[in-house]
Amino acid sequence: MIGGILMIGFMMGYAHVMGAGLTAPLKALGAFVYGVEALVVGLDAMLAGALIQLGFSILLGILFALFISRGTSTLAALCAGIIAGIAIWIAMDLFVLPYENPTMAARVALMPWAYFIAHLLYGVGLAMTPAFIRTFSKELHDQERRAHGRARAAQIQSI
Repeated sequence: MIGGILMIGFMMGYAHVMGAGLTAPLKALGAFVYGVEALVVGLDAMLAGALIQLGFSILLGILFALFISRGTSTLAALCAGIIAGIAIWIAMDLFVLPYENPTMAARVALMPWAYFIAHLLYGVGLAMTPAFIRTFSKELHDQERRAHGRARAAQIQSI
């Protein structure tokens, strides 16, 4: 999810600076649902675009987490995340957008480097996965250890 937020945040900032408008990337994503009308529909298309971005970010983040362990080094996770981001960029640019969202494909063609950098940022967000896994598994381990300690203390008191 962090990678998806980094990605859409970068694209919105870039679109705004280039004069396309802050909401242009969300509307382009909304074209998956509304087609070319997404560029004029407004809030509904932007909401659909935001949900699509976050939904796919979460789904791909979960898939990434299934293939990486909590013991993965920061550098290895960064390399794996960037490679995954580039693979997603290739798949989206060559296969998904031309067929499923030609409206967004036309917009991406106007800013190909920004779209590529956004996917690199998504990969950086994915690279945080092992750190999150370590953090949450440590908390779970600490909770289990405390519960086991309380159970052991109760067992000793009952003797």
